[in-house]
Amino acid sequence: MIRAPRLREALIGLAILGSVSSSGCVTPASRAWDASLSPSMRKEVLQSLPEPARDSLLPLSEIFYGRITSRRFNSRATFEDPSVRELFPSLPAYSDYYAALVDALDEAYIEYDRPTRVELLAVEFDPKGLLWLTIRFTGRNDLPLRWWNATLVRKDQWEWREDRWWVVPGKV
Repeated sequence: MIRAPRLREALIGLAILGSVSSSGCVTPASRAWDASLSPSMRKEVLQSLPEPARDSLLPLSEIFYGRITSRRFNSRATFEDPSVRELFPSLPAYSDYYAALVDALDEAYIEYDRPTRVELLAVEFDPKGLLWLTIRFTGRNDLPLRWWNATLVRKDQWEWREDRWWVVPGKV
């Protein structure tokens, strides 16, 4: 028989585990953020960058995309989140990126425009000094009678400038 304090601890542990497993995650628990990058891709792309850029790209991109999955994306709270906005050189640049991503998530039928998982698929180096991150967003399907997940694969442009990374929005 389980005593009351142990039962309470067990229930609290289960509640915490349930909330963690039902919240958005960046990648599946068994995979690292950069697991999809082959050693040759990692060597080719990352070695061409200055050391601070090389050291900060993957952790920073993981944090950025993790923030996107932490809540419904097409909400005012997400739009005003400074931790998402700080990677853009200006408010108009952030607004362009935000509008394009909300539209793409909606067209991909990701329920509530809230991806539940984001995976880094590839990193490509552009001769102009830009990086292209290929990202897969996965979430519940918004279409009726479709129980499988919906996905969106897109390329985001990142630029190392002024000793920091910037996300460069595409045209809306």
